[in-house]
Amino acid sequence: MRKPIPISELLALSKAKLEALRAGAENANQALAAVQHSLPAELAPHVFGASVDAAGLLTVLVDSGAFATRVRYALPALVGAIEAEAGKGRISRTQVRVRPRA
Repeated sequence: MRKPIPISELLALSKAKLEALRAGAENANQALAAVQHSLPAELAPHVFGASVDAAGLLTVLVDSGAFATRVRYALPALVGAIEAEAGKGRISRTQVRVRPRA
């Protein structure tokens, strides 16, 4: 039988996990705002998610395959502006994923 873990330790572990989730959500919101601000006005409304991972991969979520192609072609020219606005490190790659909105 294992020794019981004090509640204070369990709460401390949970707090750290929640802080990590909060920081990740904040980073994703910054990346999304930067991508939407950098894209042309006709493409920005079709982007509903974006994130940059630790390896420098920018993932953009788009609601339609037709707009995914247009965003995919527009992103390489906008990477510098997105990096500057999002305050993230160097973006090494980009990918565009199609996901229907909930």
